[in-house]
Amino acid sequence: MRFSPEAFLEQATTFAEAWAGASLDDPEHGDDRVKSDDREQLLGLVAAVGAMQRSIDVVRVQVAGEVAQRSAPHLGAESMARRAGHSRPSSLLAELWQISVTEAARLCDVGIATRDRRAVDGSTLPARYPTLSDGLAAGLLGVEAAATIVRELEQAAPLCSTEARLASERVLVEHAPGLSVRQVQGLARQVRDRLDEDGAEPRDLIHRQRRSLTLITQPDGMTRLLWIMSPETAGLVRAGVDALVAEQLRRKRDSDVARLAADGMADLDDRTMPQRRSDAAEDLFTRALGCGCEGSGPTTTMVVRMTLDQLIDGLGTAHIDGIDAGISATTARMLAADANLIPVVLGAEGEVLDLGRTRRLFTPAQRQALAEMYGGCAFPTCGHPPSYTEAHHLRWWSNGGTTDLANGIPLCSFHHHHIHDDQWEIVVRNRVPYFVPPPWVDPDRAPRRGGKAVLAMSVLAMSGP
Repeated sequence: MRFSPEAFLEQATTFAEAWAGASLDDPEHGDDRVKSDDREQLLGLVAAVGAMQRSIDVVRVQVAGEVAQRSAPHLGAESMARRAGHSRPSSLLAELWQISVTEAARLCDVGIATRDRRAVDGSTLPARYPTLSDGLAAGLLGVEAAATIVRELEQAAPLCSTEARLASERVLVEHAPGLSVRQVQGLARQVRDRLDEDGAEPRDLIHRQRRSLTLITQPDGMTRLLWIMSPETAGLVRAGVDALVAEQLRRKRDSDVARLAADGMADLDDRTMPQRRSDAAEDLFTRALGCGCEGSGPTTTMVVRMTLDQLIDGLGTAHIDGIDAGISATTARMLAADANLIPVVLGAEGEVLDLGRTRRLFTPAQRQALAEMYGGCAFPTCGHPPSYTEAHHLRWWSNGGTTDLANGIPLCSFHHHHIHDDQWEIVVRNRVPYFVPPPWVDPDRAPRRGGKAVLAMSVLAMSGP
């Protein structure tokens, strides 16, 4: 990993300048803090803090990798960790840096994976993950995202070639900037599944064997439900709960508008999202117990994505909307008999070829297509699922925009209003949306990548070992 003391000092100087100009805790500002100049200074400090933290993390990774290397098990009593009274380097670093052993172990893993290696003859070999090493040094991604990439690719490493693993590493590092850690996790699992397609069906079996549901009575009389679900079960449950929660939120929004117009009062429904999900699950069970009819058609829609080849031959992995873990294409085909399943068939570059039904645009079927294209709310790092979204016109309807798929993008209610109220701009390039903030949010108006990270299927069609 190439990150020099000079680069660190340069970053520290930039941070110090931003900190000095932000006027933190200045009582003279009072409510004037919201003025444009102060807001821009504070936003500049927020960005500088993030950059400084990434620089510190790079140094921590380098140091942790060196400590881990000098504490290798084969060194025995000469191990650096053992000489300091610790059995592992992670526990040594946890004590010295006052962090958890888990965090220290993550730093050690990334440090070992991204540092240059020594051959038996003493010559220098490149890092096991050279692209990740360069990406960390350049500040393109953080330690937690890097650790996720290492973990998922190491799981697939015994089952694929070195070339395939390195190609996957390059794809993940290329897509990581601007993504949340959770999004990187989902992307890394998708790549892992593509590298190890033969392992999809055995993983399905393992998942099914690990399923369980436990009811635990709490001391206060409440009951805690611990439900361990396979990905296909989680897909159904999440789709059902999300649909009801989305309906709750739409009713509240419409009620607020009506009541504000009538008497200036808004709905006092202040339930949290966990409470809303709990109420939605209760509603689902109540409906199921009160149905009394067998063979009734399903009311919950679950979207499963796969390539055309996977649909035809049943090989490889498919992915359920809203669930990170993949399932085998065989399991996906079996689900079609038991659920209202929409098979979204993708082409070589990930474009939607067939949504299972043909309808007019911005109908439920077309909104499913938008959900597949953008993965729920397309605003950067928003985690709301497709059921919470509304179709937004990229070129506003009031400005002559047409209601067609090329002019649509899914946004949750909050970000839909946010885009309209604050005059954000949205530009789509190669099916990737970029959100351009107004100047009072970012004076440079740097585009922010939104939507889900889509990996071209052809990129991931890598050779085996």
